[in-house]
Amino acid sequence: MALVKSEGMVVRRRDLGEADRIVTLFTRRFGKIRAVAKGCRRPGSRLAGHLEPLNLAHFLLWKRDGRDLALVRSAELIEPCAAVTTDFRAFAAAQAAAELIDASLPEDEPQPRLFVLMQRFLRALKTPEHAVPALLAFSVRAAQTLGYALTVDGCAACGTGLPAGEGRLEFRSGGLVCAPCADTSGAAGEDLTAASVRALRAAAADPPRATRSEDAAPAVRAVHRLLCWHQDRRLPSSERLLAESAAVAPA
Repeated sequence: MALVKSEGMVVRRRDLGEADRIVTLFTRRFGKIRAVAKGCRRPGSRLAGHLEPLNLAHFLLWKRDGRDLALVRSAELIEPCAAVTTDFRAFAAAQAAAELIDASLPEDEPQPRLFVLMQRFLRALKTPEHAVPALLAFSVRAAQTLGYALTVDGCAACGTGLPAGEGRLEFRSGGLVCAPCADTSGAAGEDLTAASVRALRAAAADPPRATRSEDAAPAVRAVHRLLCWHQDRRLPSSERLLAESAAVAPA
């Protein structure tokens, strides 16, 4: 048994019994950890306000050998993610990123670079109109960190340059492909409009370039579906929230 400390954020939570919660934390030092927060749903609990989703906090945890769940001993808020409570676009983008983190990471595997990317993305939500482009930039870099680097400037299959215009993101190839290399046999992939191809390339640039939410949203869905294909998972909440967010986002 060990008492450990780390910065982290709640990426998922569910009720346990009458007063407790199981929280999934994404921490700087330890990666993803599941823990029990005892009594946090009771009125006046000192933990409750510090365990809101995606708020950055200092956590003190009991990690017990042979146990699947750690125990939250204390939490202290560092930086609230206020935009998710005031703007639906920010909420949808944040939830999509949290679901991506939860679905993609095994437990107890540190991912410090991905943690920094997540912090930067959440801070970008302070400007809600940039939420979907910020999510696209985060998703492209998260895919790279997880070992699924995307090829967007040349054909992922043959390496030739790609003309401007519509494109296809093929999951097996791991990027955009040219027309001669495009698999017409029903291979997994997403057809993107010229605007969404430009948004994907803008998001992959260093630093990312500005793009419109309505162009970025289809590219986000394509990148998330690519990750789902490689990991044999689904991100149903992300699909629904991003579709609803695109419907309300201003032109």
